[in-house]
Amino acid sequence: MNSRATQLLKLSFMIGTVADGLVAINWFLIAFGVTVPNFLCGFNGSGMDYQFAMYIAAIFMAGWAVILFWGWLKPHERKGLLFITAALLLASIMFEVLFFQNILQGSGFFIGIILRLMLMTKFFISYFYSRSHYV
Repeated sequence: MNSRATQLLKLSFMIGTVADGLVAINWFLIAFGVTVPNFLCGFNGSGMDYQFAMYIAAIFMAGWAVILFWGWLKPHERKGLLFITAALLLASIMFEVLFFQNILQGSGFFIGIILRLMLMTKFFISYFYSRSHYV
């Protein structure tokens, strides 16, 4: 087993766990009425409908953080989770640009895209590096 590949995978899983955990906390705060911008896009919504949607999203984001932590425990066996996560990050960027760019503008929107691109790149690199260096 290549220790460098293992370290790269474990680092990616931990970065993903922390990032998704922070986003889940951010979305739970929004769901419970705290006025903070959405980490991923800088959007500030309002109303109970928005809060309820953020509550549901926060539950799923927290679940994905747990799944990525689970991947950290056995990184080579579960490296496919990084590929899936990177693909979902790419899809989220594409859908926002195609369908929501009229409400998602400004620095928060661009910072969110840059952060997701960085995570996506890290996850894809870790996944493909580990595939080619796993003994």
